[in-house]
Amino acid sequence: MSIARLAPAARSSLFLFLLLAGPAVAATAREAAAASTAPAGGGGDSSNPVPRRWNVVIVTADTLRGDKLGVNGHPFIKTPHLDALAREGVNFRRAYTNITTTTPSHATLFSSLYPQDHKAYDNLSKISDAITTLPEILGKAGWHTAGIVNMPWLNPDVSGVSQGIEELARGDHVRKAEKTTAWALDFLDRQQRAERPFYLWVHYVDNHTPYHAPGRYGRLYYPKGRDPRAGRSGSLQEVWPLFPADHRDSPYFHRWLDGITDVDWVIAQYDGSVSWIDANVGRLVDRLKANGQWERTLFVFTADHGESLGEHNLWFCHGGLFEPTTHIPLILHVPGGPTGEVEAIVDLVDVMPTVLAALRLPVPGGLRGENLLPVIESKRGGGAALLDHTGRQMVGVVTPRWKYIRHRKTRTYYPGYEIRRGKIELYDLKNDPKETKNLADSYPEKVRELEALVQKLRQGTKPFEEAAAPIDADTEEALRALGYIR
Repeated sequence: MSIARLAPAARSSLFLFLLLAGPAVAATAREAAAASTAPAGGGGDSSNPVPRRWNVVIVTADTLRGDKLGVNGHPFIKTPHLDALAREGVNFRRAYTNITTTTPSHATLFSSLYPQDHKAYDNLSKISDAITTLPEILGKAGWHTAGIVNMPWLNPDVSGVSQGIEELARGDHVRKAEKTTAWALDFLDRQQRAERPFYLWVHYVDNHTPYHAPGRYGRLYYPKGRDPRAGRSGSLQEVWPLFPADHRDSPYFHRWLDGITDVDWVIAQYDGSVSWIDANVGRLVDRLKANGQWERTLFVFTADHGESLGEHNLWFCHGGLFEPTTHIPLILHVPGGPTGEVEAIVDLVDVMPTVLAALRLPVPGGLRGENLLPVIESKRGGGAALLDHTGRQMVGVVTPRWKYIRHRKTRTYYPGYEIRRGKIELYDLKNDPKETKNLADSYPEKVRELEALVQKLRQGTKPFEEAAAPIDADTEEALRALGYIR
């Protein structure tokens, strides 16, 4: 029977078998499963599988919460393009970031190392040149590597996160999605007749403060007829004292919210920005399909961290290790590959080994993450994600049922949320998904069990040196405006 005549579910199962079996599968079967994506030049024997010369596109939506996607069950936010992408690929419903700050999170994504390994704990850190990133591996294997970033600290000379990218639209100035997508579409068009496969990283910032929801998107989820300068008058001023210290006094925040009195309007801008990013991702996918590139493109959509919109008295920031800031979207499309949903706990360290395994490229030793292709095949649950916080302030772990947080320092940055050295938090996510009741005193054995899991996951710290990022005056001003320097 030809593979084309198999039912979709059977094709997916066969594809995964071929993908995972590697050398054990005969070359003829391998060629039949991937006939439309056979690498140029071919060759190789069954003991050394030929790499799949697929294009790779990774989209990171800065500050996008996992629970804000329609495909993840949000009751009213519309994300039709991401929902469609999830239907064509695999949606990891319980994906987590390993740290809730932009530079260290992206460093983890592209190195499969924990913050304790690459030593980036904030946006003023620079990862070691000795760390090998995903684009560096692909570049050496023959891929043309490109990217567009929209924060200065993601430039290679500042943080090292984008090292290995040969064609980079630098983040010296913050671009919104309009310009970011235009650059990416032009790149895709230029690659139509290229001989080399490409790697493209697209970084969007519209979900980060000041939330960017242009035109109709800014009103999409705000009550019709309500005036944000009069509706619920005073509600924004009531929560203003709970803003992070630098936000309260920042001219940047004052300009953004000048005259606004309704806190619901601010939240509606965030929600609108989610649909706005969805529309832009849709344009990327549509262009890949129109160009005939989609069937040979591995596509990843994810985020570096989420955002608190008032939960736990944390407003318009990504402090703490609660679900709004740690739970992120993760959608994977593999050409000809599986579809469906995965309920297992996965995290950003898993992306790099998964991409390399799907491309049949060697996966370096010493990575923290796991190849998720067997997880997809087995449909297993379980798993655990190690969580870290900006500046080493707290550490934690999330399992299918439990969230454990241990505070390592004392800080007064968040007026509504106490960060105190030695403080322990334990939440039953099954029965208390909003994390409202700290059960640490009631379940001391569970606390000890999860602390032991934290220590197990943290074993074997990698020997990379910590370095400060070289920050120029413009980058320092941008960091200060966004609240990263106090």
